[in-house]
Amino acid sequence: MNNRLSSIMKFDKSLLLAMIALLALGVFVIYSGSNFHATELGRPSYFYALKHLRVIGLGFGGLALATLVDHKIFHRLSHPFFLACLVALVAVVVTGAVTKGAARWLSIGGFSLQPSELMKIAMFAYMSRRLSELGDEITNFKRGYVQPMVTLVIVCGLILLQPNFSMALLVGATTYVLFFTAGVKLRILLASFIPVAVIALVVGLTASYRLKRLQAWLHPEEHIQDGGYQLYNALISLGHGGWFGTGIGQGTQKLGYLPESYKDVAFSLLGEELGFLGTTLVLVLFGFIIYRGFMIARNAKSRFAKYFAVCLTSSLAFNVIFHVFVCTGLMPTTGQPMPFISYGGTNLIVSMGSIGILLNISRSTTGQDIREPRSRAQDVRIV
Repeated sequence: MNNRLSSIMKFDKSLLLAMIALLALGVFVIYSGSNFHATELGRPSYFYALKHLRVIGLGFGGLALATLVDHKIFHRLSHPFFLACLVALVAVVVTGAVTKGAARWLSIGGFSLQPSELMKIAMFAYMSRRLSELGDEITNFKRGYVQPMVTLVIVCGLILLQPNFSMALLVGATTYVLFFTAGVKLRILLASFIPVAVIALVVGLTASYRLKRLQAWLHPEEHIQDGGYQLYNALISLGHGGWFGTGIGQGTQKLGYLPESYKDVAFSLLGEELGFLGTTLVLVLFGFIIYRGFMIARNAKSRFAKYFAVCLTSSLAFNVIFHVFVCTGLMPTTGQPMPFISYGGTNLIVSMGSIGILLNISRSTTGQDIREPRSRAQDVRIV
């Protein structure tokens, strides 16, 4: 019994502690950013913070399960899991609830579920297994690149139909990191990057609302009433914080100026109330999580685990980058929350579950039954 408990506890505790630190900070941010809005709606000031704590509780349940259950289950069930999420993506496009012009959620038993968040895990598990089992055929243009790209195009296409451009961009960028890690020829990736980027740009500009967002991003002060309001006030919020911030709960932009400051622009609220030093600390914690994720990938016992860990870590990294870039005006406005910090449901649970999977991969006794073909091509470019 003691040996089994000792085996279970042999995971990357520093990764877990960094995530808990961000979660704790997020609770304060959400309470501070939402209490004015909650009061306006006639609810208790702690209404949204309490809801967030409940989601954290569910997230810890998912994290514990992902840490305890051998990650080989994702290898074994990657195909049915992927197909189930694919069906859910189709369902959300056809019957999903529309909020702010986008159909991204399914209502199941009174709960809202965002299938694209679950698809991240399913897609990465499916692609990691598929590429890890190619062996030396990873250098084959058709099997190593074209066929996986077809899968990526289908998934991103369904996500774009919601529409959710930033999520499609995140999934695509992460998959390209996986291609590189798995050993797809670098010249193929570089040659395909330009046409893929051009297609993404064309798709991004075809919708009128995205074009307005681009114009608002370039000149937010000229489009305050037409798409630039959030960015304009997000920048004011960051500037107001200075070096040390106004103090938690003392920010002013959340008082009706910065819409939903505890969600899509949580980093700006952090900047106002904790200042440059506070936001730097948050980014250092995220940097540490990303570093530990890649170290876990490097030391994993199978190619599948390495690739899966790279995908989960890269996805978290891109999620943070997109959120921070939006808040600082380096990227047009999107709806990507900040992992562990922003108020949310599915994203928070999936992010915590991703950490749980990484913790499981970090355990030396897991993933031992995964069988893969030997491959010189795939053993060269490992993180």
